[in-house]
Amino acid sequence: MPLGPDYNKTYQGWPERLATRYPELPFEQHCYLRIALDTTLGAKWDTKVRKPAYLNLSERQLSSVLSAFTTYFEDKTVLLEHHQRSLNYRNQWKRKQLKFAL
Repeated sequence: MPLGPDYNKTYQGWPERLATRYPELPFEQHCYLRIALDTTLGAKWDTKVRKPAYLNLSERQLSSVLSAFTTYFEDKTVLLEHHQRSLNYRNQWKRKQLKFAL
């Protein structure tokens, strides 16, 4: 997928669109990015790629993130499942960090 000049705008517009779609969810806009990135990378995303993610992901990963946003817009159940998965990744990361801190 070639990255055109509209990619950044599209990528960053998804959280706002999802927040508008699901006003009942207690998510801030950045949460939608976290969920899609964590799901795509299978871990707490910023332990796998440098910030900002959209500049440091592979084309395949970027495509996966955009696909996740589209799926979340169409299927709230998947969004909530991926949200829980993201929280699990983050809890695992915290437990690992605590182990090393002791």
